[in-house]
Amino acid sequence: MTKHKDKNLIELVKGGSVSLVIKLIGMLFGYLSMLFITKYFGAEEWGIYSLCITVLSVAIIFPKFGFDTSLVRIIAELNVENKQDQILGVLLRSTLISIALSLVVIVAITLFADVVVSKVIRQPEMLYYFKIISIAIIPMALLTIYSSLFQALKKTAFFMLFQATLINVVFFILLIFYYNFEIDFSGTFNLYVIAVFIVLISLILFLVITIKKLNTDKVTKREKPSFGYLKIFKISFPMMMSSSFALLIGWVDIFMLSYYKTTTDIGIYNTTLKLAALSTITLMAVNAIATPKFGEFYVSKNIAGLKETVKNSTKMIFLTSTPILLALVVFAKPILGFFGEEFKIGYLSLIYLCISRFINAISGSVGYLMQMTDQQNQFQNVLIVAFVINLILNYLLIPKYSYEGAAIASGLSMIFWNLALVIIIKRKLGFWTFYNPLQNLRE
Repeated sequence: MTKHKDKNLIELVKGGSVSLVIKLIGMLFGYLSMLFITKYFGAEEWGIYSLCITVLSVAIIFPKFGFDTSLVRIIAELNVENKQDQILGVLLRSTLISIALSLVVIVAITLFADVVVSKVIRQPEMLYYFKIISIAIIPMALLTIYSSLFQALKKTAFFMLFQATLINVVFFILLIFYYNFEIDFSGTFNLYVIAVFIVLISLILFLVITIKKLNTDKVTKREKPSFGYLKIFKISFPMMMSSSFALLIGWVDIFMLSYYKTTTDIGIYNTTLKLAALSTITLMAVNAIATPKFGEFYVSKNIAGLKETVKNSTKMIFLTSTPILLALVVFAKPILGFFGEEFKIGYLSLIYLCISRFINAISGSVGYLMQMTDQQNQFQNVLIVAFVINLILNYLLIPKYSYEGAAIASGLSMIFWNLALVIIIKRKLGFWTFYNPLQNLRE
């Protein structure tokens, strides 16, 4: 048992470390891109770019249909049952559903772009970008879904590489190239879309090799698929709803800032969001390897192993994210000033966001744990309530306090859903996910 625990911990640390390094490289290029845009194009262009990314993130919620999470859960079960040869079928069915849903969203955007721009976003320049966003929907959705396959197979290096890192690297290279050669690219977001296409093509090539190897290494007799369209739908739909509200919680403040304030305000606030996200890099890195392990332990009914993995992952997240949060709080002003003097006024927003990220860190990977243990419906309900809380607080606070109000609203809603999920997991699985540095994980 001790050897098994040691092996489990080693796998978690090794996989998490590799993921962390790759994620750090991706974030480095992401911040270099942010610095490049803010320095050479100003807060307004950064605000437009941020708004485009927000709209694209919302637009692909329906096409993703929760597959980026549900495939991890499904493939974990196929691995436990030794049915790896069915993975390709699951992926193809998910792809067809995603493309069909993407076309629906593209048609909707084409029909209602004028209304959304004039009545909701209130940024006239966004009408042009809605056309570019439509082009990016299918490749972005497929990129998100396909990268999750590597996570499910515990190939965390490839998962982190294709999930975000390569896009940031290619995007930064394109920014430098187009700027130095004075090529008219009609907005930085256009270059981001080009980067998405380039990375998707690379991902598909790697995916073909991976799937071919799976079917070569493991060939079984033909049998009825364990996961047909209906079963995939039942698992994925609540996960899609959860990811929808999780994204809306994270981005509704941007939309409401665009309604009440200027793109400069959006640029300043989004910079504080990006900086606060530094504290979550270890959370993402640990989740990359921990999530499929959650699924496998649960499917095999190994609750002791599940608890031990949760305990170790939460401890890793806390110990690595706390120093980052402290540095961001203590040096908020000078760090923001690095992006330009106009960004310094957002220091309180950064502090508020860091407080909520601390609660997020000590709570552990509660969202993924819920979804890997067949509690996606409860997770969905908690996030719906958190979204309503966030929406009401944004409505009350943004008109008067601008980005500081948005940070308070976002922070309080994050604290709510983390604490709510911790309590639900204790009731359902029998253990706390909290990490207490003085007492270890409480029983």
